[in-house]
Amino acid sequence: MSKVKTNKLSLKGLLFANPWGFIIPLLTGVAASLAGVALLGISGWFISAAGLASAVGAALVFNYLTPGAIVRGMAILRTAGRYGEQVSAHNHLLGLLRVLRLWVWDQRVAKDAANLHEQSRGDLLQRLVSDLDQIIRWPLVVFLPWVYAFLSYAAVSVLAYFILPVLLWPLAVAAVLHTVVVPYFCGYAASHAVHVGQILGVHRRSRFVSLFSALITLTIRGHWQDYAQRLDQLDERQRKTEIKIQQAVSLGRLLSYAVTILLLLCSFYLVSDVRSETGRWMLVEGVQGTWFVGFVLSLLAVNELVLPLVQSFVAQGQSQVGLRRLNQLHQEAAPQPVMADKAIQSIGFKRWRGFHASSNMGNQPIDLQINSGDLIWIRGASGSGKSTLLAAIAGDCLSSGDALINGEKQDLYGNQDYQDKISYLPQSPYIFQQSIAANLRLGNPDATDEELWSVLDAVSLGDWARNLPNDLATLLSSQGRNLSGGQRKRLALARLLLRKSPVLLLDEPFDGTR
Repeated sequence: MSKVKTNKLSLKGLLFANPWGFIIPLLTGVAASLAGVALLGISGWFISAAGLASAVGAALVFNYLTPGAIVRGMAILRTAGRYGEQVSAHNHLLGLLRVLRLWVWDQRVAKDAANLHEQSRGDLLQRLVSDLDQIIRWPLVVFLPWVYAFLSYAAVSVLAYFILPVLLWPLAVAAVLHTVVVPYFCGYAASHAVHVGQILGVHRRSRFVSLFSALITLTIRGHWQDYAQRLDQLDERQRKTEIKIQQAVSLGRLLSYAVTILLLLCSFYLVSDVRSETGRWMLVEGVQGTWFVGFVLSLLAVNELVLPLVQSFVAQGQSQVGLRRLNQLHQEAAPQPVMADKAIQSIGFKRWRGFHASSNMGNQPIDLQINSGDLIWIRGASGSGKSTLLAAIAGDCLSSGDALINGEKQDLYGNQDYQDKISYLPQSPYIFQQSIAANLRLGNPDATDEELWSVLDAVSLGDWARNLPNDLATLLSSQGRNLSGGQRKRLALARLLLRKSPVLLLDEPFDGTR
């Protein structure tokens, strides 16, 4: 599973990401498929054998119970196998979804922090959801039907060998046509349409989502008709693409039925012979009619198992498109800067400027020297770049110029060693959907309750927390929405105090607390 997390995605890698979890749905599906083939084959033999016994007057001594019990057992096994396959396969898919979500998260961790905004856009997130939905369907819709088809042909081949070995030749040709040639031909014919359909689907969803946020503006400015016309054009392109895909699927089904019919005709031809003395059609010597009837019905059961292969090429194409787009997120983790493992005594900056990658906006270049024990207050007009400057000093955004730590030039951006020695409170700190104690212990996992109360008292939140029904165990909502802005800021500040870092970088720590 770790290999899937670190490398680029592949369908093979995902299939074997949790091989043991895939064995149960595979075995139950195989049992259900073979039971379905055996059910028709044994039923055909049983019905014809019972009719023959009645015709020759041996109905009273014919064993009806054993074949009837076998038919009933195959029916139960087929039904139970199908239900078992669905339950266990969906459990496997949930595990596969977990692997994919962790892989996507690993790509976000490896990506340059300054460019994380590129992976947080609404259209990209919608595309990710769509791609994940298509990929996790691959084992059920693509891989398993091929396994069932091959094994069912293998089982029928055993029966054909005992009936008449020469039947194996048309059976082998039909197996290749059903499982390889027809799906490949249909997939080749519709591959472009499948790819375009996937892209159009994501594009249409993003257009419709953005429509609701821009509906009032479009209506007021009179551009609604133009926007609606573009949506209609997208719908028309999507409709034409779906028609092409359905035409390919229908053609594939028609070809599969044609192969089955030709297989039946060849089988009848090989086992039949016209007696010259009587002019009647007869089975060749050594072939029993009851077994041949069972063989014919088994072929019809196999035909039902190979039909999904025609549809599977659509899911195959969709999964491949999803994989290609997910792999666009793949990025090897950049090497982290390393600084000497000693306390920070001084920080100096020359022509230092912080800026954001998306807009290149930031502060004007400055020269600054900070020594141990100094208290610096940065003031400036709104929008002058104070927060960006502080984020650059914290190593959280891109910067230009030189940074000197203890007189040595260092790269601060993404420097984990440097960031371990400082505590940075951004303008909008994040409060997690956990208890107050859990949020505070993110600053120091080993902090005692006494230390937690001490930092809460230091930021004037102690009395508020003691008056809560569950005090430190009180659960906070996502992003601290059940707190005021000032409480969120103070709680994040208390979390920083637990780190006991020698350098504190505080961006308006008491904003909204007056």
